Amino acid sequence: MDIDEPSNGAGPSKSRQGSRTIYIPETTNYQATVQQPFDYHSLDGTDPAICIDNGSHSWRAGFSSMSTPYIDRLNVVSRYKERKQNRNILLFGQDTDADASSRANIRSMFDGDLLIHGDILENALDYTFLTLGIDSTRIEQPIVMTERLANPLFTRAMTSEMLFELYNCPSVTFGIDSLFAFSQSAHPDGLAISLGHNATTIIPVCNGKGLLSRAKRIPWGGAQAAETLLRLAQLKYPGFPVKVTSSQATFMYHETCYFASNYEEELRLLESPENMAKMSTVVQFPYAQPDVVEKTDAEIAAALDRRREQGKRLQEMQAKQRAEKLAAKMVELEDYKQLLAERPTLKRADFVNRLQELTPFESEAEMESWIKKTESDIRRKQKKEAGEDIEPEEEPVFPLVDRPDEELTEEEVKEKRRQKLMKAGWETRVKAREEKKKEQAKKDEEKRQEESERATDLTGWANKLRAEQDAVINRIADRKKRRAQLGNRKSVASQSRMKSLANLAADDTNKKRKKNGDDDDGFGMDDSDWMVYREISGEDESEAEEEDQSQLQSIETRLLQFDPTFTEEDTMQGQAHAKNALVNAFVRGGSNGRYEPEDLKQSHQLHLNVERIRVPETWFQPSMFGVDCAGVGENSGWLLNGFEEEQRKRMMQGIFLTGGSSVISGLHTRLRNTLTPLLPFRAPLKILSSPDKDPRLDAWKGIALWSRTEQAKSARITRAEYEEFGGEWVKEHPWGNAPL
Repeated sequence: MDIDEPSNGAGPSKSRQGSRTIYIPETTNYQATVQQPFDYHSLDGTDPAICIDNGSHSWRAGFSSMSTPYIDRLNVVSRYKERKQNRNILLFGQDTDADASSRANIRSMFDGDLLIHGDILENALDYTFLTLGIDSTRIEQPIVMTERLANPLFTRAMTSEMLFELYNCPSVTFGIDSLFAFSQSAHPDGLAISLGHNATTIIPVCNGKGLLSRAKRIPWGGAQAAETLLRLAQLKYPGFPVKVTSSQATFMYHETCYFASNYEEELRLLESPENMAKMSTVVQFPYAQPDVVEKTDAEIAAALDRRREQGKRLQEMQAKQRAEKLAAKMVELEDYKQLLAERPTLKRADFVNRLQELTPFESEAEMESWIKKTESDIRRKQKKEAGEDIEPEEEPVFPLVDRPDEELTEEEVKEKRRQKLMKAGWETRVKAREEKKKEQAKKDEEKRQEESERATDLTGWANKLRAEQDAVINRIADRKKRRAQLGNRKSVASQSRMKSLANLAADDTNKKRKKNGDDDDGFGMDDSDWMVYREISGEDESEAEEEDQSQLQSIETRLLQFDPTFTEEDTMQGQAHAKNALVNAFVRGGSNGRYEPEDLKQSHQLHLNVERIRVPETWFQPSMFGVDCAGVGENSGWLLNGFEEEQRKRMMQGIFLTGGSSVISGLHTRLRNTLTPLLPFRAPLKILSSPDKDPRLDAWKGIALWSRTEQAKSARITRAEYEEFGGEWVKEHPWGNAPL
């Protein structure tokens, strides 16, 4: 099978490669494209036809004697009033991108693929005839113009009336753009496949005539592809700082997209973050960098030194404050000890009075306890600052606890109560330490048993821990999912929670109405009854989360240490990292550099990867984006198989691709891969493209060549025929819209 793969400018290799950057042109760099009028009198008396390719994206016009169209512009018009000079402005083509006012008033003569705005068509014709240097009130040359497949008669009548009545042209001929393009291929049989701006058409050609009765039209073109790419980018970057225009989306589409030779296979390859990163293309949008005063190395070093000095001073201040607090505590301790030393020389009543006046304590025993505790704290802090080991806590003495209240005074009874509380706290701490020792002993025993099991059966031990790891990860994921569901009031978890709250409120209301306890349902007598409150409030979520995280860390640490098949990628963090790496490669191209939201350059970047093949794939799978029809490959195969064997063989040698989107790399290979299983085994297949490697100009060049033939002269609708039969009059020719 012979495939003629076009180079189309940059070439497939450049278009498919990733990890490159393309730059969106700045609108502020606009410069008017003033086109000098053609020297009409240089035609030397010849009478060439005026060829006009009226495409829904571009307008191309020129004389048939030219090798390329003299006019090649966007087919849009902008009309607005300029306020400064108070004048009306009319711009055509690229000039509509002059400023914000012109861009806001851009209009096209087409609605989709249908020409409906005659006033804009008139503006385009005015610009064309003036630029071609025709300064007379009458057009002397015949006009040949393209139209859409199955163009409505009212559209042709509107155009014919304008050309004959307004411009006084001698004759007009209409033809289908894709068939004019096919006429260059020098093949009498084949398929004319046009990937246009608003639609894609497939027209079979037999014996030099287009069979319109078998033609197919797919409502998908370059405009829909660019819009789809823009929508995918908006979903991917919802907070993008600038508005992406349709022209910028078209630029991105042509510069980044390509047809995948095997779409499903390339998608599977993109499961790897590395492949995703390799495929990514960075689209850099223009931005204004604010003026930032950069510091010198000396200034940066001086700032670091200042920060170090500030940190050192802060540490010194904290140490000084701690020393001052400790000194004050020691002075206070000495004062209380001095007061306690004067106790034997004073009467009890005098001592109690001084104790209440000079100290916050109510009794002598309370002061002694505070002195003992403070001395212990001071020793501990001094040893800690000196780096010495801290002595274990001494067992306190509670002398009044075992003495009966009858033997004690009123103050000693109060002290006894306080000592009981202190003793209970001491016993609780001792009990907790003992339980901790028992728990540690239990863990040591479990660890010993685990080591024994690991030594005897490493595989079984590893599988057991892997199962525990999966269970813990699932619990964490379920808990996270439940929290997310509770945030949505329409979720099942949130509805269940509200139902439980409503039932509890109803039960509480009924209980308040009951005046006696005979009807008590006994709720709360069982500990399990209170689980409903914990389930509703979620108080145990944080504790369970901490336990699961601790258990997961222990399991993964042991597996990493002893299981040679368990790597960092198998941990929960490793699994999340792999997922995050794929997401990072999808959104940020897998760049090794860290993404900084404050960096204007990075925030004005789009990273396109899977979108590069997803958008063009719609031509072969239109259902991907809601278009209910078969794709280009399936329709082409169905059309070819509808002919007899000999006719099909001839047509398979002339599959001609044209249209603006046919420049997208990889189309030939993808069409071949799609047609091969649909056509007879090992049948020769040849896919052709523009001889000049510029499919955008195929239709105009086809018009220019065909308009010089005798066949074209016989297909002209003259002014006399227009006046007799009207604007809907059609003359049949091989490349026209009339069914043959």
